[in-house]
Amino acid sequence: MSRPEVRLVVLYEDKVHDSFLRRLFKKRPGHGRVRFEKCVDSSGVLGRLGREVDALRSQKHQQNLGLVVVIDADEKGLSQRVDELEGRIEADARGGARAAGERIAFVVPALEIETWYVHLCVPSARPVDETRDYKASPAWRELEKDLSAASRRAVDAWPPAPDRQDPPSLSAARDELKRVE
Repeated sequence: MSRPEVRLVVLYEDKVHDSFLRRLFKKRPGHGRVRFEKCVDSSGVLGRLGREVDALRSQKHQQNLGLVVVIDADEKGLSQRVDELEGRIEADARGGARAAGERIAFVVPALEIETWYVHLCVPSARPVDETRDYKASPAWRELEKDLSAASRRAVDAWPPAPDRQDPPSLSAARDELKRVE
């Protein structure tokens, strides 16, 4: 008997996340319905997190449900932002901290998702610096002109490549997404 497809809720910040995530989840096998919830910014994602975890846990009899939380690391960095997400679940959701087996994944681009776009779409910009703001860079400004095409290219380049060293936050995101497979 085949496993049921995983149904997901995806919390995210903005249109740049939206464009990337919709293409990524359309391309990833094993996912059924995906509900995308735009939260405007990082504080919106953090404010919604506890409610979405409670909703997921209230339906624990349905083993094929999952939550993906996408939030830029901003100046906090990857590990501090992940700690913040863990703390918010522990403080705001019933049932305490995220358990090892729960289908809750944290996707945290560092410094922001624009860094991933530049890394995945502009080979000449590698290696990217996850502490640098790429929003003002010529590479990002060019990609932003056609966000749809840039998202498609970034998602096509999403899988690890043997000849490419990916930024730590990108590798961590791939590992986190295994939680919701």
